[in-house]
Amino acid sequence: MGEHRELERTLEAPPDWALPDWALPDLAAVAALRVAGVRAAVELEPVDLDAIYLDTEDLRLLAHGATLRRRTGGGEDGWHLKLPAGDGSRTELQRPLDAGADPLAEPVPPDLAALVTGLALGATLEPVARLVTRRVVTDLRSKSGDSLVTVARDEVRAEALIDADGDPGWDEIEVEATGGTDALLDAVVEALAGAGATVASSRPKLARALGATGERPALPDDPTAGDVVRLYLREQVDELIARDPDVRRDVPDAVHQARVATRRLRSALATFRPVLGRDATEPLRAELAWWGGVLGIARDAEVRRDRLAEAVDDLPGTLVRGTVREDLVEGASTEYREAWRIAVEKQSGPRYLALLRELDAFAADPPFTARARRPARKELRRHVRRARRRVVSRHRAAFAGHGEPRGELLHDTRKAAKRARYAAEAVEPVFGHRARLLARRMNAVQDALGAQHDAIELAELLRREALAAEASGQPSFTYGVLVAGERSRARHALEAHRDAWERAQRPKVHGWTRKGGG
Repeated sequence: MGEHRELERTLEAPPDWALPDWALPDLAAVAALRVAGVRAAVELEPVDLDAIYLDTEDLRLLAHGATLRRRTGGGEDGWHLKLPAGDGSRTELQRPLDAGADPLAEPVPPDLAALVTGLALGATLEPVARLVTRRVVTDLRSKSGDSLVTVARDEVRAEALIDADGDPGWDEIEVEATGGTDALLDAVVEALAGAGATVASSRPKLARALGATGERPALPDDPTAGDVVRLYLREQVDELIARDPDVRRDVPDAVHQARVATRRLRSALATFRPVLGRDATEPLRAELAWWGGVLGIARDAEVRRDRLAEAVDDLPGTLVRGTVREDLVEGASTEYREAWRIAVEKQSGPRYLALLRELDAFAADPPFTARARRPARKELRRHVRRARRRVVSRHRAAFAGHGEPRGELLHDTRKAAKRARYAAEAVEPVFGHRARLLARRMNAVQDALGAQHDAIELAELLRREALAAEASGQPSFTYGVLVAGERSRARHALEAHRDAWERAQRPKVHGWTRKGGG
């Protein structure tokens, strides 16, 4: 039992489709589905499913779109953990049951329990609901008999095992892609909707059984500064927690996205310090700096690995001498794997889980100062303006001389641009397209300076590797070619920065941050 991508849609069945004699339309005869390769609709024998769902007492897994269940029936007896995959699908991981164990007392498989530790904030998992389902499946198959899409008619009976006010029973249709494309799945849904079914919410069955809506509060019509800051903090804390299982599983780009959420939070605590108070923000900023540093070691090795692979692979074969690719790329890969292993080890440690709990509590009830009660447009504008002025000041210092700008000052400019970008993103619900434009312009400045910084650092690493190769009697020619390439990339990035900077300084980009700027 392993892992697979699950892409499904949920529909409400019309009354005349009630089990056991439900009137599913003849999908194999629908022209659009036949064009897409459907040749037969085979009804399978009904099955009975019995699933016990586990979560924390306050349903933290469900709040992040994850479900963990122990299910029997339908040929898929086992533990099933479903995690959001970010593209509308979910990743389902399956593990076998412990034969003969009490369904309500069987411990969760250790690897699945570890994957949801962050989502649960370290809290205990317990049975929260039991769902018994009568399922009739119609399998849409290709000419060769391969399954493309399944249409399951479910009669669900739910029992809440915690205090909840949910739905005790309902009928629904689940349409799942098995071997067909996402487009075919959508076509099947469209055909069912045309026959009378209603496209329903995609929330999990567990949410309906327990009456959990999963809705986040929206901003009021005239938000205060505190309203906007609270919403932004909640979004970023949720993002960091949601990325936890992806980091543990080493999902591509997961370390990067977790690091970005960490940086956004740390930046917000600094930018909006007058609204939150220094005593409350500084301890959290220190812990976020620690976690960002842990992720940063892995992320830097990941970036270095990918850039080195690209640079070497772009060279003509005649310019690649010796074992350069193996030494550089595999070396960076080894560094990444070790740094990732350390990050995952720390994810199960008390310091990391304490940080997640503190962030969650902070976002739920921020310790606002009196300034948080001021109108958002008036109060938050000045914080974005201050963040932008910080970029201008750092940039002026970096280019104060007549020669090449100093590397550390450029790096400071890049970090300031990133903070200004995050500040603009945070106030977008209030200032709309103007905030988005400033964020995009600051992002362009940040990206160009980041590319310049990375190229300079990589060129220095390659120079050291060339010297080491010479000292050991190995060819160093290719290292020299790569050094030249990275130095050229650094020059082009600095030129791109100049254009990005000019565009970021136009009054239409930042004029709204001034008093009376609209």
